[in-house]
Amino acid sequence: MNYQWLSASGPYPIVEFHDVRVEKFRSDRYLALDAGLGGADLGQFQAVGHPDRLIALRGFAGMESRRRALTAAHASPAWATQRRELADITRSRDVILTRAITPAEGTRPMRPGETYQALVSELRFPEQVGNYHLWLRLLLRKAGLDPVAAFATLESANDVPAIPVIRNRTHHIALMRMGQRPPELPPELRNMLRFPPEALVLEPAWMLVS
Repeated sequence: MNYQWLSASGPYPIVEFHDVRVEKFRSDRYLALDAGLGGADLGQFQAVGHPDRLIALRGFAGMESRRRALTAAHASPAWATQRRELADITRSRDVILTRAITPAEGTRPMRPGETYQALVSELRFPEQVGNYHLWLRLLLRKAGLDPVAAFATLESANDVPAIPVIRNRTHHIALMRMGQRPPELPPELRNMLRFPPEALVLEPAWMLVS
């Protein structure tokens, strides 16, 4: 087995956060089928403790380039076959369409082979994202966990129906390098959320070399 890392040359402000559950022992096949289906692969991970749960970050220079890239990928002669097989091995897939908050210039590919942790929060109201991000970043920074990247739901029409995204819900995602566990949120932050945040440890995904 060999680690596969698909690098990119520049930052990407638009990021799709894919949270996928696959059938047992089908992670390698899913990653092989999903590779190159439009956009820049910023990182592919397995959630520790959830062997059949994959997290993938796919970046785009803008909404127009996202539409062009995904439309071209889905026009490929091989897409129909890939789509059927992906459907057969996928139990569920949630895609959050986001805009990068940190770094402001856009997201770069994650470091090859590095393990990260993510804190995924769902807010009660979209207008709370700015304050939540600033206060959460301060809390994490004090704990030595300053996020390397952070994203929030992009309130925009999804113009690629082939990639359904979560609608009418507002998420914030903080991506950090490994260290101590994120600290417990104070009441001021917890009260902004619909549910307690989900903390995930993300190990680089591995694929069998073809």
